[in-house]
Amino acid sequence: MPVDYTKNHDQLLKLLKKYLRGEKFTHSLGVEQTAIKLAKRHGADWKKAGLAGMLHDITKQMDNAALARQYGISSVSEKTLHGPVAACWLYENGIVEDEEVLSAIKYHTTGRADMTLLEKVIYLADFVEPSRDFEGVAQLRELVFADIGQGLLEGLEMSLREVLRKKTTIDADTVAAYNCYRLMEARKTGADELEEE
Repeated sequence: MPVDYTKNHDQLLKLLKKYLRGEKFTHSLGVEQTAIKLAKRHGADWKKAGLAGMLHDITKQMDNAALARQYGISSVSEKTLHGPVAACWLYENGIVEDEEVLSAIKYHTTGRADMTLLEKVIYLADFVEPSRDFEGVAQLRELVFADIGQGLLEGLEMSLREVLRKKTTIDADTVAAYNCYRLMEARKTGADELEEE
């Protein structure tokens, strides 16, 4: 039976402690709190955001390659496997059945084209939670609260730059997400320029 986030927060916290240790545990709590704040700021369901934020990395310290084979999941990058693996694991273990929450968990590392508001919230909360410390994170934190669309595009661009810098493979969903939101921004900018004429 699926667990109710607000009524069973302590039970979920125990589950998280069972599977995540150290910085990953702290990170998950940071994503949970950031997701709740972002959801409230932008009109998403804060309970779903809190649940997805808390559990998004639940399988991070498990053998994700083995779980991916078990669930029939393929990916060009082992780094992104834990998103879809976590969604399958949570569903298979009867912890989360809500499709919107599962989808937000599945795509929290890659993004995708035409993301739901909850998916954007979790993707960005994972990116900017308080323990994250990288060049530009302070500005990105401000941006995601001011304009989630602009924040998403900036986050995708930062992610792509980092992947290219490391010379690793890029997940097709990340490319699709970037192209989708870059085109939306171009259309919006073009429309704004037309209105100014």
